[in-house]
Amino acid sequence: MNVKYLAKNPTPVTQTITLRQGLPIGDSGVRSTEAVTVQVPPMSVREILFDQNGKPLVEGCMQDLTVTLENEEGTPIDPHSSRRERTTIRNINGERTNVFVEQARRVYPGLDVENARNLGGTQLLAQFSHLRSARDNTTAIYSPAALNMSFESRVDSVYHAARTGQIQIESITGNGFNSADAIQMELTNTSPSPVRIVVPRGTMFEQQNWNGNQNLVVKEDVWIDIQPGQSGTFPLPAFCANSSGGSPNSDPMNLTPFVFHDMGESFRDQQSMWRTTDSERSVRMR
Repeated sequence: MNVKYLAKNPTPVTQTITLRQGLPIGDSGVRSTEAVTVQVPPMSVREILFDQNGKPLVEGCMQDLTVTLENEEGTPIDPHSSRRERTTIRNINGERTNVFVEQARRVYPGLDVENARNLGGTQLLAQFSHLRSARDNTTAIYSPAALNMSFESRVDSVYHAARTGQIQIESITGNGFNSADAIQMELTNTSPSPVRIVVPRGTMFEQQNWNGNQNLVVKEDVWIDIQPGQSGTFPLPAFCANSSGGSPNSDPMNLTPFVFHDMGESFRDQQSMWRTTDSERSVRMR
């Protein structure tokens, strides 16, 4: 029985993706017996087939990742949806960054966004939409799926615990990137019971203010245990998510409900992450 690996390229330029020897192929228990390098065309997924022993076979079919639905200005997008869509911005009067933020708030009215609680999401979607709009030569707010993200649905996640009041986020600070403590998150357990929560790999943290600095993406699962009434500051390992932005420098940040998808080896190192998130460094954050 053959197993397959999906190499994703949600960017508008061809990507060269290498699957290392020993890479697990999904949940099959099979590992690749040798390194495989493939080119993935823009906005597509390429299937790479392996036999039951992990030997690479012929490549499978291609799948299109382009935006499939174009909405009129102001049309809301369900952040939980897996549809690749965008909502056009036609009224571009004023500062471009402000236009993207305001339009993101209109398109995603149901997101919990409150700096005092360090919860967000619209700033992240506005900035990633700004970058992709420049690459696509359009002006639009994109869905998470079109930006290679999904809405976090785990009930044991830090985002779920913060939204439901199990914990209180006192502060989140971004400082640097590609380090074990690029994010410092201070939490308090406000519940009467011990809390065990996870910050899943791929969790996205956004800048509270559009200051030209990068957003951050967590490199690996981090489990946190907090006793009732206890507070603590927890370091999180993170990559920078936008190669065209500056390094976070003691920046206040928000936790978002969005998780970034691995494209093969996105989480191997900082350069791999940048190849996944930003295909053209000439496109600036501001």
